Amino acid sequence: MKVLQATTARGWSGGTEQCLLLAKYMNRLGVKADILCFRGTELEKRAKDLGIGVRYFPNTKKFSFSEAERLGEILSEYNVVNTHISKAHWFVWSAIPFAGKRPKLVYTRRVPYPISKVSLLTKYNLFTEKIIAVSPEIYEELSRIPLIGRKVRYIPSGVELEKFSPQIESSVREEIGVPEGALLFTNVGNFSEVKGHHVLLPAFKKFLEITGRRDIYLLLVGRDTDSEKAGEFIEKLSISERVIPLGFRRDVPQILKATDIFVFPSLNEGIAGSLLQAMAMEKLVVASYVGGIKSYLKHLENGIAVEPGSASSLIEGLLLALRNLKNERLKREARKTAQKFDIKRVTEKTLELYEEILNG
Repeated sequence: MKVLQATTARGWSGGTEQCLLLAKYMNRLGVKADILCFRGTELEKRAKDLGIGVRYFPNTKKFSFSEAERLGEILSEYNVVNTHISKAHWFVWSAIPFAGKRPKLVYTRRVPYPISKVSLLTKYNLFTEKIIAVSPEIYEELSRIPLIGRKVRYIPSGVELEKFSPQIESSVREEIGVPEGALLFTNVGNFSEVKGHHVLLPAFKKFLEITGRRDIYLLLVGRDTDSEKAGEFIEKLSISERVIPLGFRRDVPQILKATDIFVFPSLNEGIAGSLLQAMAMEKLVVASYVGGIKSYLKHLENGIAVEPGSASSLIEGLLLALRNLKNERLKREARKTAQKFDIKRVTEKTLELYEEILNG
């Protein structure tokens, strides 16, 4: 079996990481799996560093007839093509008719947003063999749609448990100048409205006022968290001395190791990979009870759940986390929850689906 994992995402995100992880672990299992992406991306670099084969989408915003033909030639070399983002699926779907030997097409749906009628009648219906839903919520939504319901399977995103292990070492606090005794909160997410930074930062400011402590810091990790826009927002709230924007980082496990409390105020999520990574690290987590998170976050059993979009609820969650800072049971249960999303098992389940399609 030859597999192609495809995404047109230019930046790094949870979906992009899953694309890479599936290729990585499929190759470990002896299945030839390559990456289809744009040139010059973080995904291309990481795939090459791992020795994974890389193929390329045309570097264009408008997909042309001739480009579809060239992409079709690439697709002909594979048995299964798994797309991980809408634009990638459009490109591959458009090129399928030009493939001399048509691969089986699988689309992984990662967002709980409505599907347009055009997409439903075309790229979700024709040529697409199966649709993978990464959360129970997405699965239930898609399963109810008559045209495509029978195609949908639930396979969650996975976590690299060996990489996100409580046993790793970290020198991040020393690097960023945060004392060992200080309380360190961390949020991992690209700076955007949907990730809830406009809720997190005012809530953190109020939290600081309530506690009166001067040894509390917040790390912001992710694309554009160190942008001018983010900086202006932080400055406007007068919390620059307590908020440390790190931008995009490749050492997230080490950052999480240095963290006391992980906070995740997203307004909507498919599965929230960064939250599962923090739970795998046995961190106390405070997160929005929304989307796919609702399928595994249990309030005061493996973390602290808060109302999405509510600053007051988030403040209460942060204060509750402070009171539970030494609650080792919560942290152990968080790790146990993350173990259910082991990328090795997720890869095996995905390959089982591919085999079913090829043998069907």
